[in-house]
Amino acid sequence: MFPSFRITQEVPNQVKAKSGANISDMPVEDKIHHIMAWLAAFSRVKSNTMLYMIMYDIENNRIRTNIAKYLIRKGCLRIQKSVYLAKSSPALMREISETLKEINEIYENEDSIFVLPVPEEKFSNIKVIGRNVEFEVITSPRNVLFF
Repeated sequence: MFPSFRITQEVPNQVKAKSGANISDMPVEDKIHHIMAWLAAFSRVKSNTMLYMIMYDIENNRIRTNIAKYLIRKGCLRIQKSVYLAKSSPALMREISETLKEINEIYENEDSIFVLPVPEEKFSNIKVIGRNVEFEVITSPRNVLFF
């Protein structure tokens, strides 16, 4: 689920340590600035993840609860009682969709489940009325710094 960073070229000149110094010799503030510049230079690598909204209308309480737990285990963010947001690969979403389809076919029902791919550039135009949802938890890139 997390975007991968691949180094495919040499570090750009503006990211190299000042005066050829080793990064371990820099003060902490300079290290952070240096690492953030490096991340910015290489985070433009095309990611294979996409945003998906999963919405359902399920009558059976037990099945609805189990599906909610399953989606959370798969990394989906619950944004309303029956609406989830996921940033994942198409392969994982196919797996989730197939599982939901199998569950839906097990019993006789009038339920519906929607899996909607949403391009990130379109998702940024969403209008929220009422309680705000922290979409940045899912949509923003995950960067981890180790010292």
